[in-house]
Amino acid sequence: MLKNKMKAIQLSALAVAITGAMGATQAVAEVDVSASVAISNLYLFRGVDLGEGRAMVSGDLIASSKGFYGGVWATSGDKASGSEYDLFVGYATEIEGVSVDINITNYMYSGWDAGDSFGDYSEIFLNVGYGPFSIDYQVNVADGSYSSGDAESAKMAGLSGFQYIAFNASFKQYTATLGFADVSDYSESKSLSADSTSDLYVGNVGTDYTHLDISYAYNDNLTFTVSQIIDQGEVTVGGVKYENRDDDMLFVLSYSLPIE
Repeated sequence: MLKNKMKAIQLSALAVAITGAMGATQAVAEVDVSASVAISNLYLFRGVDLGEGRAMVSGDLIASSKGFYGGVWATSGDKASGSEYDLFVGYATEIEGVSVDINITNYMYSGWDAGDSFGDYSEIFLNVGYGPFSIDYQVNVADGSYSSGDAESAKMAGLSGFQYIAFNASFKQYTATLGFADVSDYSESKSLSADSTSDLYVGNVGTDYTHLDISYAYNDNLTFTVSQIIDQGEVTVGGVKYENRDDDMLFVLSYSLPIE
């Protein structure tokens, strides 16, 4: 799905049934179904450790047919939002050597009231590739749970107006990703606080950042990744500058296994 979080998703698709005229015959397109499980020492997504050092277990179930795909991806969850499962549908094809993959993903968090219903948090993902190079573009298209009550919190968290772009290059078993997160702007006219109990706590404010990931695929199952935030925006409160993301280098070991 996408760098890190949806990497298990390849060219897979939704089942498509075609009903014949007069109801006399029914032709059903061939449908491929695949599933896999994975474990990782970190929940790395867009250069950020969502689990704050906790290990992650995940799995997916995908149906595909003629370029269309759809399915579910679930994980033990990040520290802030709890257990997560993502529903996605999309289409992937290749035109004269150029690959195109587009899908919409809806994130669901059973332990997070702002994201426990369908449509609360959705994004569109687009990947275009040629040879060893590809570009990812991801944009938030729905954060409905905030629109009627907590729009300011959504803005601060970066759920509203969020955009992400990544440039990927692969050489043999190595892949490099340079990612840019464009978080929604926050009005500096608001009075932020250094007090973590405040609704306008500076640590909750979303700021832009850039990260670099280098991955090495030992084989089809085992992957090593080094991730580093190389630049991020700052918020100033009382003359003190704050950065709201840990910029320590992250080392990730992940192992995935298809379910036959």
